[in-house]
Amino acid sequence: GEIKYKYDSTAVAAAGAIEASLRFMYKNNESVWTAPDGGSTIDVSTKVVTATTTHFSEWGVFGDAIISITANTNHAPFELADGTKLEIKGTMDATVTITPKTSVAVDLPADFSLFTVGAYSGLDIKLSAGTITKATLTTSTATGAAATIAAGMQVACLRFDAEANSYSYIDGASYKADKTMTVDLPKAGFYAFVSASASVSIPLPTIYAEARVTSSTSVKTISYAGGELTLVVQTATDDEITCTKKSNGTKADPAHKKNIGAFFDIELGKNEKVKKGEIEYKYDSDAVAAAGASETSLRFMYKSTDGIWTAPDGGSTIDVSTKVVTATTTHFSEW
Repeated sequence: GEIKYKYDSTAVAAAGAIEASLRFMYKNNESVWTAPDGGSTIDVSTKVVTATTTHFSEWGVFGDAIISITANTNHAPFELADGTKLEIKGTMDATVTITPKTSVAVDLPADFSLFTVGAYSGLDIKLSAGTITKATLTTSTATGAAATIAAGMQVACLRFDAEANSYSYIDGASYKADKTMTVDLPKAGFYAFVSASASVSIPLPTIYAEARVTSSTSVKTISYAGGELTLVVQTATDDEITCTKKSNGTKADPAHKKNIGAFFDIELGKNEKVKKGEIEYKYDSDAVAAAGASETSLRFMYKSTDGIWTAPDGGSTIDVSTKVVTATTTHFSEW
């Protein structure tokens, strides 16, 4: 079977959709909007969308949503035709493009599967200029069998970072009683909605320079870059922590010491006190040798408020079998 639709450009613009993104979707046996196996093609010169299929039911033509925002302005939530809502504030006047996805270009982490909300299981959100200051997304409503979360399962949202080629867990994403998900978006990019067994460890390794929440009532373990760096932290009040890796420090090496190119700026959003803190770094022996340092002598130091490299009060420990250096602290700054 084949289905073709000759669209009107004016109607597409009025709907707030991108003409070049138009495609067919059909409602499957679970009443979920689904792209046909062969996808769709569009000829913008003849204004025709085409799809092949062996299934006929309810069909529709959909396009990527396009939204215009004004710099540094709190807009009322934008609502798309499928019920998706986006409240967004950016640093510049920009066009926001929202592209629904039913698959991922890069495999999800082990033990995770895509979770379908409405017509999609992921959204690609792009800005034509500037960056996101604040954004909150509410998905369309999950329907059919996909809407039910089985006992022992959990639902989450992951962001894919193209530079790091890695997925990062989004704190606070919630699947609500009305069968929608609400997610605070830290930046533009691709977001996947996923499910996994409740026994699967979340959060995933975090991407450097991305804020993560901390708690005053519990200890949080935050792992970066597949376990290269791990922070264990409990703050005096609920807060956020951000860790950025760099290869050079802002201060010369201490006398008779050699750095191995591993520096970290660790910052708390409110600059609050730390009730409990631990930092672990999994080093590479080749990097240590290339730096001309002794592996067994490795230890952490942080830059004090006086700008001096200082050893933490409890010193550092090293396990050369696992190649991990560890220190405890109640102070986060440049390490």
